[in-house]
Amino acid sequence: MKIECTKEEFQKLFDLVYAGNILINGLRSQEEKIKDYAEMEQTIFAMAKEFGLEEVVEYDEEFKEWMPTHDYEESGINDYLDAYDTQVFWEELVMRLARRDALNYLGDIEPDMTKEQLRNMQDRLEEEYEEEFEYHGLDHLKLVEPPIEKR
Repeated sequence: MKIECTKEEFQKLFDLVYAGNILINGLRSQEEKIKDYAEMEQTIFAMAKEFGLEEVVEYDEEFKEWMPTHDYEESGINDYLDAYDTQVFWEELVMRLARRDALNYLGDIEPDMTKEQLRNMQDRLEEEYEEEFEYHGLDHLKLVEPPIEKR
């Protein structure tokens, strides 16, 4: 592969490939990884030294692959990933709780609810949950029934 860019541009490309492969393969076992993306990451990682970025990557003899260095991982790139994870967590929590509660509420009082009724109820509940979590985080969130192990 031939890439023509500055050191700064390659650094951004490296960051995007690193973050992208974490998104695609980060939660997969070694056997489940999507190889095309893992291989592309290795291709870009192997090119880092050509662009004067030897401090961001090192070859691991044990695993026979290029790995980001500890310094690179501590450089702030993971702050972007952490912020993304946090945002997705709160958005998913709000949306799933609102959807569940809208279905439960409307299902009890309006079994033949329309999609519009469901959406309106879910929107209202999302606003309430967003406000609750903004002010109280998870402090007020409790399971009605504890997990089986604690019963």
